[in-house]
Amino acid sequence: MRKLSALALILFAAAALYADGVTVDQILDNFDKTLGIPSIQGSFKVQLISSSGEVREIQARAYQKYVGGSQINRLFIFDFPPSVRGTSLLVHSFFDGRPNTMWIYLPAVRRVRRIALESSGGGYFMGSDFTYADLINNDNAKMSFERLPDERHNGVDSYAIKAEGQSAEVKQERGYAYVVSLYRKDNFFMHVRKYYDFNGELVKIYEVQDYLSLPPYIYPTKISMTNVQTGHRSVLLAEGANVDPIPDDYFTTRYMQNN
Repeated sequence: MRKLSALALILFAAAALYADGVTVDQILDNFDKTLGIPSIQGSFKVQLISSSGEVREIQARAYQKYVGGSQINRLFIFDFPPSVRGTSLLVHSFFDGRPNTMWIYLPAVRRVRRIALESSGGGYFMGSDFTYADLINNDNAKMSFERLPDERHNGVDSYAIKAEGQSAEVKQERGYAYVVSLYRKDNFFMHVRKYYDFNGELVKIYEVQDYLSLPPYIYPTKISMTNVQTGHRSVLLAEGANVDPIPDDYFTTRYMQNN
């Protein structure tokens, strides 16, 4: 009888845990809706902060545009430091299973080079704690999701979801074994993500510290990425964002070479 009572308590607790009835799919779908700005552009800078407090900075112009309901194009043109001025990065990111594509233009050699995303998580973005893979969209069909107990982070009540690649190849492409993301309960925006390595150890933490509300959309304007294993940190600050239409030819390799 005691065993049955204990089992009943466990089942009751599990049912009560998600008594709100909100499913993983609903959380992810609502989050996707916050990101669907048809087009947005502006400038940004990334501060690279070492464990000793030394700061380096990168400055760039950024352009983003949704194409239909299954593709996002992004273009970054770097202005500072002088050693990377004129370098540009173009990303075509897909939701429908097509392979994501990424190119970099190097003005010193006047050449566009394709970046392989299939190994090592794509490498690190301009020496920051963000990887190139962090700039692309997950194909949810290749991921497994699990709702975890809700969390309260910096006073914000949040849904917690664990996402894990369904195969070793997907995990290798992303560069992590799994991530745990926190979505605000008030607007479903993902404001924290924790990355875990293949030994199950926490590697780094992504946190949105400020954002611009453009109902029904939300655009993060200050993001930190902290490598908890090395103490290195990167802070991305977006400035002067506007939603003016962006011509399609911005998102071509030809445009990269001419700008």
